[in-house]
Amino acid sequence: MNNFGQRALTGAVFVGVIVTLTLINQLTFLGLILLIGAGCLYEFYKITNEKSLTLVHYLGIITGLCIIAGKYWFKNIEMLIFSSVLFSLLAIIILFSKDKNWKTLAYTFAGIFYIAVPLLVFYISCFHRIGSGFMVITQKIYNPLLALNLFILIWCSDTFAYLCGRAFGKHPLFPAISPKKTWEGFFGGLLLTIAASYILALWFGLNPIYNLIVGFITVIFGSVGDLIESMLKRQYNVKDSGTMLPGHGGFLDRFDALLIALPFNCVVYYYLYF
Repeated sequence: MNNFGQRALTGAVFVGVIVTLTLINQLTFLGLILLIGAGCLYEFYKITNEKSLTLVHYLGIITGLCIIAGKYWFKNIEMLIFSSVLFSLLAIIILFSKDKNWKTLAYTFAGIFYIAVPLLVFYISCFHRIGSGFMVITQKIYNPLLALNLFILIWCSDTFAYLCGRAFGKHPLFPAISPKKTWEGFFGGLLLTIAASYILALWFGLNPIYNLIVGFITVIFGSVGDLIESMLKRQYNVKDSGTMLPGHGGFLDRFDALLIALPFNCVVYYYLYF
C-alpha cells in the first residue's frame, strides 16, 4: 500500500472511531479522551526522555489519566483536592526514585499540564446546563455535538491550511520552527474554517456567534499549538511524535492543535452558555 492509501485508510478509521465514541454516550467519550491522553503523554515522555520510559514516566501517564477521569466522580472543589494530592504523591515518588532530579520532575509535570489538563477542560466543556435560577434544580447534560463540533473544526483548520499552503503558499509563517507552513495557508485555513464553523452551527443547532468565535480561536491557537509541538520535535530532532497512526505520525502530531486551542475555546463557551 502506498503512502497516500495508508494515510487515507488510517484517516478514515481514525475519524470513524472518534465520531462513534463521541456520539454513543458520556462514558465512551471519556474513554476516547483517556485514549488520546494516554497516547499523547506516552509520546511526550518518550521524546523528552530520549530513550525508553521509566517507572516515573508511566506514573506520570497514570496521574494525568486519573486527573481526567476524576471529573466523572468529583465536583469542582473535590477535583482540585484530588488533583493536588495526586501531584504531591507523584513529586514524593520522584524524590525517592532513581530518576530523582529537577529535570525529571519538571518534564513529568509539564506533560500533565500540557496534555491532561486541556483534555480535562475539554471533557468538562462538553456538558450544557438544564435549568437556572434560584430554587430551580440544574443538571449538566452531555452534549456530543459540542465535542464533535470542535473535532471537526480542528480537522478543517489542518486540512484547509494544508491545501491552501500547497496551492498558494509562498511566504513562510515561522521558518525557524516549521519552514513548510505559510501565511497563505494560515489565512486560507482561517477563512475556510470560519465559513465551516457557521455551517456547523446551523447543522448542530449551536449559537452561530459562539461558533464563529470558536472557529477563529481554533485556527489561531491551533496553529500556535502545532508550532509548539514542532518546536519540541525540532529540539529533540524527531520527525514525528510517534508511529501509532501509520501515515499520520503519532497522537501528539494529530492533537497538538487541540491541546492549545481548548482552554481558549472553553473561555468563550462558558461566557456564552453560563
